[in-house]
Amino acid sequence: EYIHMYVYMYLYTIVHIYGCLYLYKYLYIYTCKMFGSGIIQTFNASSFHVRTNCPFTLTHFTHDQVDYDITTLRGDDGLLSQMEIIVNKIRTVVQIGGILVEKKRFGCKIILSLGLYTEPSLFVSLPYDHTYQHIFQYGTYTRLRSLLFPLSVTWHTLPAGIDTVMVELEQGFSTEMTGLCGQPNVSSNLFISVSQYSHFSTFFFFFQLCNKFFSHTMDCLQDRNPHFLRLCEENMYSYESSNYVRCSFFSEVVQQCRHNSYIWIIWRTLTGCAAPTCPGDLVYEEQGAAFVPSCSNFNPSHSRQNLIRSCVCPEGSVLNDQTDGFHCVNISKCPCKFAGRSYVSGDKRSTNCQTCVCQAGGWHCSENSCPPRCLLEGQFVTTFDGKQYAVPGKCAYVASQGLNWTIMVRFSEKYSSLHTAVLQLPQVLDHALVFWQSSMFVQVQTSFGMKIQVQMSPEIQLYITLPRNNPYNVSGLCGNSNNDTTDDFTTSTGIVENSPQPFALSWSVGTCAANIPPICSSTDSEIFADEMCSVLRDQTGIFAKCHDHIPADQFYTTCVGRTCNCGSHLQQCLCVALGSYAKACAILGVAVGDWRKATNCSKFSLVTRQLIQVNLSTTNKHRSKQTLRELLVQCTYEKDDLNS
Repeated sequence: EYIHMYVYMYLYTIVHIYGCLYLYKYLYIYTCKMFGSGIIQTFNASSFHVRTNCPFTLTHFTHDQVDYDITTLRGDDGLLSQMEIIVNKIRTVVQIGGILVEKKRFGCKIILSLGLYTEPSLFVSLPYDHTYQHIFQYGTYTRLRSLLFPLSVTWHTLPAGIDTVMVELEQGFSTEMTGLCGQPNVSSNLFISVSQYSHFSTFFFFFQLCNKFFSHTMDCLQDRNPHFLRLCEENMYSYESSNYVRCSFFSEVVQQCRHNSYIWIIWRTLTGCAAPTCPGDLVYEEQGAAFVPSCSNFNPSHSRQNLIRSCVCPEGSVLNDQTDGFHCVNISKCPCKFAGRSYVSGDKRSTNCQTCVCQAGGWHCSENSCPPRCLLEGQFVTTFDGKQYAVPGKCAYVASQGLNWTIMVRFSEKYSSLHTAVLQLPQVLDHALVFWQSSMFVQVQTSFGMKIQVQMSPEIQLYITLPRNNPYNVSGLCGNSNNDTTDDFTTSTGIVENSPQPFALSWSVGTCAANIPPICSSTDSEIFADEMCSVLRDQTGIFAKCHDHIPADQFYTTCVGRTCNCGSHLQQCLCVALGSYAKACAILGVAVGDWRKATNCSKFSLVTRQLIQVNLSTTNKHRSKQTLRELLVQCTYEKDDLNS
């Protein structure tokens, strides 16, 4: 008496190709399901019906000191009214009307109860990303995927409640698990009997519809047919008038029989369960793509596991996700999006550096006339090719190096900011000119065309600009400047890493003083940073005129990270982070106005010049007047706001 369970096992397939043997490993997924008015299908495929309106635990376990808990509450109509998912103390509640995520820093606490929550500020929109989890649309379902452990929870929401929940574990482990889903790799006879969970009538009624339906399932269910018939009766008892309860059960049975059974063809006609209605131009498919091709992603991830009940566009078209509504268009008609604004095909946008034209949902841009520039702003780095990341430790690093030059930076041991920047050249007197460019910036200009702009106050920040026609092979934290971000994380040994941490540490010199916290350690600082940095995304604020040119989201994230971990100088770090966005806008020719006054940052621009010491260690002891004269002639200012 077992329901067929969707399981992808760790199977090994040996393939013989040209005399070689290849071993392929397949993923084993343990699945627990709950559907209808209370049918439970455990991780080990046993099944039973639970009739209760009390909260009960589907599964609970602890892995690597992280707690996972899934609890459900069923309403009087047979459907789930609420589901609570806890991942590492972050509480997510799914209910009629939306998804709520507990926001501990604002003091809001969500507790599973018979009432529904109506506070708008708690609801989240999809897709939703959090440090520990990702929530997104998955066909006609919604899925929460843990980022700490291979766990996913998938559910189907109806106007009256939740009719289906699926919990998947992508690996087996020995951790003790409790709840109705049982435990993988444990014999089903260890499970607590159903009577200990709930009490329901032992009278089983013959329902004509159940008998009629299961008379067509012998080919796929075989000797399990009687068990399914009993579950059908238990599922419908006292919910005979509920289409939702009835159709949820039949739908799950059909999904387990799949399309190789005759029931797949006739079940909707037989049961009176109509196909779901899709919004806009979308059409329903029993086995469609979980991720619908769209103007922003023509080819989303496809695999057999991603075939699910879904609403998709008619063949030959994709979803126009750049505008409101659910409209399907030919790819050639796809609009483009930039900095939150939509552009129709053929539209242009221009900056000081290049012109871009929207074509078939993508931007086709002229060659970038601005030389590549690397930014080192606190622990945040933007490579020459535009990739952004954060260094993990307070170390000394090789920021960038070429054939005959090296730029070193050293972090402060106390703060997450730069303390020292060093340019090493073979002949300093003949190859570099150092001067105050403004009251806040020092510029270093080399004879071979490289420029280094150093913000001296309130924090040291470094802006490295390579020559326009860069003939040098460069490397370091700033990447290799080859117009390809995929290999920016090339280590000092030539290995391309996926993660910034091992890449950055490969360019460290000596020992690191301490790690830089990846997340905020102070709730008060986090609240301050979140509130004050939001000025970057304010559609009517001082920075709004730049939004069409540079998306503010990444700068907002960087601002929160820098400000939150700043210690006692929160306002100063905030102003430095806001200044980074203002500077990026100015480079493209967009002046945002007096942002310092608007954000109470004016006091941090009133600085005095600091002493710059340059150690001249060179093999040529004779100053060349001709070379110095050439440097003065070549000297040009950067096209940005100098914050004088």
